[in-house]
Amino acid sequence: MSLKKDSIFVLLSNIYSKVMAYLFYFITAFLLGVDAFGILRGLMPILDTLTIFFSSGIPPSMAKFISEGKKYNYIQVFFIMLTLSIFGFFIAINVKYILGGYFLTIDNTLFYMIGFCIMTSTIIAFSRGILQGLLKIRYLSLTWIIENTLKIILSIVFILSFGLIGAFISISLSYILTGILAIYIIYRIKKEFLNIEFKDLKFSFEISKYAIPIALTTSSYRLFGDIDNIIILSLLGSYWSGVYGYSALLSRGIYMISSSISIPLLPRIASGKNIDVLKEGLLLNTILASSFVIIFLIFPDKILKLLFNTVEPHSIECLKILALSSLFMSYYSIISSAMQGLGFAKISLYIIIFGVLINIILNYILINSFGIIGGSLATLISSVFMLILGIIAIRRIDYDINNLRNKARDYKTLSYNKRAKK
Repeated sequence: MSLKKDSIFVLLSNIYSKVMAYLFYFITAFLLGVDAFGILRGLMPILDTLTIFFSSGIPPSMAKFISEGKKYNYIQVFFIMLTLSIFGFFIAINVKYILGGYFLTIDNTLFYMIGFCIMTSTIIAFSRGILQGLLKIRYLSLTWIIENTLKIILSIVFILSFGLIGAFISISLSYILTGILAIYIIYRIKKEFLNIEFKDLKFSFEISKYAIPIALTTSSYRLFGDIDNIIILSLLGSYWSGVYGYSALLSRGIYMISSSISIPLLPRIASGKNIDVLKEGLLLNTILASSFVIIFLIFPDKILKLLFNTVEPHSIECLKILALSSLFMSYYSIISSAMQGLGFAKISLYIIIFGVLINIILNYILINSFGIIGGSLATLISSVFMLILGIIAIRRIDYDINNLRNKARDYKTLSYNKRAKK
């Protein structure tokens, strides 16, 4: 199946998932109010970042090794993921003391729920790594659809029963139920991936070792996208975090375009080492993502009024700025995925870490000076820097790869000529 067809499946599931994500946040905003919604918008990036780092960082590495035809005992990888998620749990319950500010006033139970969500995410993350590596993109897309559908259904029940804590209960249960279904699908497709034989543990650690820069890159990427909301919650409180969260949530819709392209892109580049696939992905992103940006720039007030019933001037300006920032970051995410597939994950890691550090510094400076608009400006400036560095890096990698290929071709030609003379 071509990259375009794979991307269509992922795009459609991402569109559905983003709609469900909107409904999830709409439900929490409607049932909990602006302040509780602001807390949720500040805590969710922490949950997502820790989940990616301790649970969802290894699956892309699994996908790479599987797509290359390498055979390992992948069930061992699952137990490594589970062990790492336990470390994530302990970090989650102590993160409030690291962030300080308004976070110190938040109930400890919410941080325990974040830790529990990290642990339950391992089963679905593990199964997605296998499905991506096998290029079973339809089934991979199905897991997103089911997970987000369950999250909506469960959130209505548990938020009404337990308030904000219920939102995190619904997340953890959707992870568990979708993961079990995905494991069943894998068993029907290729059950040898679920064989339990504890031998050659070093090969599982080889996958984990390769996953470290990917995990750091992906979690840093997630943190980059919402570090503004975290800092706004810490410095300005839950109300402004909620107001800013409306604009941030809408602008993130642009990411579904780059995600639909980068997910099937990684294993294809890893298997063929063909940089032309990246060019195809960037062109698709340009065609599709630009339409979203134009709409957000022209009708920001109408969109916010329609979806969140707010006409807060600061939120309108933030949506315009964040739309541009998301466009720049969508290009970088595709370039980053290509670098990972080509075996240069560390370069992508260095760039995103630089971006996170710059974003944190700018957020603290600009939020104190300009409020929530300063947060959006900090993200825009940081995203431009990252995209420039990403372009420079991928061009250099492309040059080096072509150089090696030319040398290899010249060597073969020279060897053939020598044999011909003899």
